[in-house]
Amino acid sequence: MQTNMNFPTYVFATVNPGRSTNVVEELKRNSQIDIIAPVTGRYDLVLRLKPNTPHNIYQTVKEIRNISDVVTTDTHTGFDGIQPTKKFESQMAFGVSLLTCEHTTSENVIKQLSTIPGFVEASTVPGQFDIVALWQARTSEDIVKT
Repeated sequence: MQTNMNFPTYVFATVNPGRSTNVVEELKRNSQIDIIAPVTGRYDLVLRLKPNTPHNIYQTVKEIRNISDVVTTDTHTGFDGIQPTKKFESQMAFGVSLLTCEHTTSENVIKQLSTIPGFVEASTVPGQFDIVALWQARTSEDIVKT
């Protein structure tokens, strides 16, 4: 089996109301997850899995789905893009953009995104969205401004 050593898998999850904190605590025990971020909007949590074999990614997603308060998951594995040159800072605000490209290529969009302050990484993903982009800034207001 091939291992996707360059690009991570993103899991977007919804959880039962008021249960995000409990789900996060349970997810912290999974060594295959390297980012767990509560978010607002369509999803409640964004997870980034460590690059791994398709089989191991599938097993990790099954474990996530088996958590009692996880309602839905939406999984996207990147296959092209720009990877981070620095580590995420746990004390900084974190943002995720899910983008669809209609009038240009995802490669052009990712190049343009990489010039915006706060840009961390972006991957082309197959499915409902074309690109998953991650951002960090001092505050969530700083992310929204850019």
